[in-house]
Amino acid sequence: MKNRTDAFQKLKLRRADVIRKAVINLNLGKTFKIFVLTVLFISVTFTTMSRLPLIMSSPDQAELPTDKPSVFFHNGTVYNKPFIAKVNDTITIALVIFNLTKDLETGNLTGFDIQISWDPTVLKYVNYTNPDPEIGGYRHPNVTVPVEKYPDPVPPSPYAGILHEEVFKLKNIVNESASIPGAEPGTMAWFAYSTLPGAEPFSGNGTFFTMTFKVLKRGSSPLKLTKVDLSGEGLPPVHLSYQAFDGVFRTADAPIAEFTFWPSVGVENKSVIFNASASYSPIGADISKYIWDFGDGNITTVTTPIVSHVYNMSGDYTVSLVVEDSDGVRSLAETKHVSVVEKRNVRVDYVSPFERDINVVVNNTVEIEVKVANDGGADENCVVRAYYNATAVNQTDISATDWILIGEENVSLSAISGWDIIHFTWNTTGVTPDASYTILANITLVPYEENVNDNNMISNYVVNVRSTPLRDVIIEKLEFGWSETFKSPVLEGEKTTFQITVLNYGTENETAVNVTLYYNDLMLKSWNESIPTQKAVKLTYEEILDPNYYNITALATIENDEYPDNNRKEGILHVIRTPQLNFTYNPKEPYVNQTVIFNASASLHREPGASITDYQWQIYNPAGTLVKTFPFDPHLINITYQFGAEGEWRVVLSVRDNYGIEPKIGGVGERVATSAYQVEARIDVRAVPTGFPIEYLVLAIVLIVVVIILAVMIYRRRRKA
Repeated sequence: MKNRTDAFQKLKLRRADVIRKAVINLNLGKTFKIFVLTVLFISVTFTTMSRLPLIMSSPDQAELPTDKPSVFFHNGTVYNKPFIAKVNDTITIALVIFNLTKDLETGNLTGFDIQISWDPTVLKYVNYTNPDPEIGGYRHPNVTVPVEKYPDPVPPSPYAGILHEEVFKLKNIVNESASIPGAEPGTMAWFAYSTLPGAEPFSGNGTFFTMTFKVLKRGSSPLKLTKVDLSGEGLPPVHLSYQAFDGVFRTADAPIAEFTFWPSVGVENKSVIFNASASYSPIGADISKYIWDFGDGNITTVTTPIVSHVYNMSGDYTVSLVVEDSDGVRSLAETKHVSVVEKRNVRVDYVSPFERDINVVVNNTVEIEVKVANDGGADENCVVRAYYNATAVNQTDISATDWILIGEENVSLSAISGWDIIHFTWNTTGVTPDASYTILANITLVPYEENVNDNNMISNYVVNVRSTPLRDVIIEKLEFGWSETFKSPVLEGEKTTFQITVLNYGTENETAVNVTLYYNDLMLKSWNESIPTQKAVKLTYEEILDPNYYNITALATIENDEYPDNNRKEGILHVIRTPQLNFTYNPKEPYVNQTVIFNASASLHREPGASITDYQWQIYNPAGTLVKTFPFDPHLINITYQFGAEGEWRVVLSVRDNYGIEPKIGGVGERVATSAYQVEARIDVRAVPTGFPIEYLVLAIVLIVVVIILAVMIYRRRRKA
């Protein structure tokens, strides 16, 4: 990418150099150069060529970006605060650019086209020359180009001028009636300058111009950039990427608009409450009006600071407030962004213990797990709490139960599908022993919660707090079958996978748990395991067994097991034989389009008591393409088919048995042993012989036989007569 960018820069430099040399070599003087560049500027700036959009931000809420240049008004100290003065004062503003790079898209400035507006009833432009009827306004003397003429900071800007010579002017107009021909609506000043071909592009920080105003009355005025277009090096010029910030002015005694809103994220068709009580007048005047623009086309003026508004659609809205004091003086607009979503909802998904009861000796700790989720449209910050019951649990009304806090934790959940698992450690010191306790999990409600009933959940199982230790291991699960999916029955030749889940249900860590796996009272495998308290282990073993029925037993033993009846599980394993498939077809050497009969009646299931229940036929042409499928059906023992072309065809028979087993060959979940449920034949289909058609020959023979039989019958009748 860097090489391509460098090449593009070099190409543009060469183009600019060609034009520069051509203009100079024609020896037609600077006037012709300006004419050429003016035509070029107009062809780029004033045509339908796409231009990067102007990004406007309220300056008191923005930070300068680091990845692109910034255009903003500078008062000599900071870029993002209002200009403040008193009535009859004069103020000077400077429009600057910061962070021009030498990159194709964000630097190498060769020209600018800037338009601004303000409120002329508050600010009066004063530093102009004599009126010029020809341009419909005044010529502005303080455009600070080129930088060679303004090499030092231009007060109030901390930066020198902008653009390198030679520079020519395209637009320089000030007209406070906002009637400049060709300008953007509301524009009162229009400045456009460009460098001549061959001039060095400008990078770094610079000042476009300064303007001086007289303050006419109390109040405020925007300093609005109605258009900003920055041209970079190239033919045609590249439109640079940047961020632009409007400026603001207010008199020191103008009222200040401030407001908050609730909730921080709104919900469709629910009220958002806006509170402007913090708005004030620096001179103590009363605030008499609050002018709200809610960003959805609704503009409301009220006389009280609190107002509500309902948004009918989700989205992001820009809300602004202007306040007016009792003297009729208005503030600057205070602007904030309000997001509105379809719904807001957080919930508890589960709380432990959720699989089984937990045993613990008093004064020890228990880990409690809570899963919470957000299925609303806004990011949410909530508090998750866990409790245990101090009184009997009322399942229908948990508020009727006394709960004691175990712990709480702040959690942030992203919108739509955010979730988190919170772990609490419950110290049972001081808890009444030899009792069972239910756990309650709660997540705080969010504003306009969609479902207030899913913010609480009680555990399905209990925590048994004991005064004495408990030793108890359990065979929690015994699974067996083909692969780790434990499919049953197992097919002949397949490995049977056995998995035993052993749980230490006691309160003590067990270091010598003996686990044994049996089939028909014969030991298959044994293990000696260490299992921490309230934890489980999974033990796996594989073995190939002959077709038969097997009694499978798993047994776990420890010393002093308090409940030995739960440490054993049993089951029946069935290993079956597979089908033996065979099908015939007639004729054995078929011709194209000749009817062929396929018969699978010779196929049988080798497992006693099992049967083939369904048949499927698939026909593949000589190119290997599947051209016909007769789907699984119990009646498809026989089918007929006519092959449409000569060559080697492939016919595949697949079957399904009464266990639901059918071929699974290749791909995800392949089961190799099911290949016995499929058989195929390759059939050589011949072209129909040329000459007398075989069908006609057969018909002729049949007719001859019929004639002979009739002749014999007639002859015999005549003899008898």
